[in-house]
Amino acid sequence: MQVSMAKSIKRKKGCQQRMSAIEDQLNEIKRADKISEKRMKRNEQSLQDIWDYVKRSNLCLIDVPESDKENGTKLENTLQDIIQENFPNLARQANILIQEIQRPPQRYSSRRATPRHILVRFTKVEMKEKMLRAARGKVQVTHEGKPIRLTADLSVETLQARRERGPIFNILKEKNFQPRISYPAKLSFISEGEIKSFTDKQMLRDFVTTRPALQELLKEALNIERKNWYQPPQKHAKL
Repeated sequence: MQVSMAKSIKRKKGCQQRMSAIEDQLNEIKRADKISEKRMKRNEQSLQDIWDYVKRSNLCLIDVPESDKENGTKLENTLQDIIQENFPNLARQANILIQEIQRPPQRYSSRRATPRHILVRFTKVEMKEKMLRAARGKVQVTHEGKPIRLTADLSVETLQARRERGPIFNILKEKNFQPRISYPAKLSFISEGEIKSFTDKQMLRDFVTTRPALQELLKEALNIERKNWYQPPQKHAKL
């Protein structure tokens, strides 16, 4: 009887050791997966940053009608006409040097509803920024009297990030936090007399959880659940 119990205890210990070893292996796999996921996110962010840096001096012209037999010279003349029509002071003051100008290749039917964008690469980033600042100062930018749009040429991921910051920006602007979205998609605003900057939503979420008033203001835009709201430390009465 005692021998049988000893064998049973030994088998039980053996099973427990094997289970413990399997749990250790599973935990190690989970840790490796987390490290791999973080590395992948870092690589994706690095690739996005590189792509945005490559595009940094690019300007995108939207809704400019296409014409027959367009080439670089024709597009450059179109750009000069747009600058002269909308920003005559800039045309007189700045030496506008263009490295490259083109429309994206035609991928689908040529009978598309909207014209392809014009992509302009300037030799200097400052020229693109001057044009964007001048465009923001106008009610409407036009080409031959018809409305067009000027934007920075950014990666799809950065454009999406900027769109997501839109509602947050509008709320902060309405409440006089003096928000600003800087290149490529960094949100900055003044909080308690200091300029705070955030490159992604999670950083902003982490910050506002320590600012109850700001948290209440941005709760819908950031999708913050009530259970995560900041709770000030409770003062317990002495017994």
